[in-house]
Amino acid sequence: MTEEEKKILSAQEEIQREPVFYYSRERRLSRASPAVRALNDGQTVRPSIRKTLFATKGNILVFLTIVIFTVFGLATRFMGIERPRELSLGRNNLTLSITPVEELRLLEIRKTVPGSGEFYLGEVDIAVSPVITRAQEAEEQEAPQLFAHRIIFNALASETFLIALPFIEDDFFVILRNSDEQKSVRLRVID
Repeated sequence: MTEEEKKILSAQEEIQREPVFYYSRERRLSRASPAVRALNDGQTVRPSIRKTLFATKGNILVFLTIVIFTVFGLATRFMGIERPRELSLGRNNLTLSITPVEELRLLEIRKTVPGSGEFYLGEVDIAVSPVITRAQEAEEQEAPQLFAHRIIFNALASETFLIALPFIEDDFFVILRNSDEQKSVRLRVID
């Protein structure tokens, strides 16, 4: 046999031998946690929602933060704390609020245009009427009071319109109408 044939035979023998592992899987698993052993044995245990939510301090803090913000949001909504109303008219973003100034009520309309695309330019008719309860409706036989005004949306990125209302009530219906659409909203005076 030549030297080359001997090398080929020794290489074939090495291939047929069992591999030598220097890292023992059994030794690693003997030091593993029970959860890892269960996964290795094919026994998957699905954690409960309670264990998932409260597994770490970080999860507990996130959960408590969500609960606190939810409670605070609901409390402000039902405690009568008013905030400006937002709506869209002709793709313009509008923020409406009514604030008291001495004996006047001021309707404030803030218009901002969208970042891209078309938006409405032109006249906007506004009608404002105080909310009438059933008791007031039974007492009064005349038509409800109505205040009408017209504003013009210009090609500015942002505009603010202040309109003095001739009412002293605290609860109003506001109707906004352009040539294409009409929106109505109920507003309370923001203190």
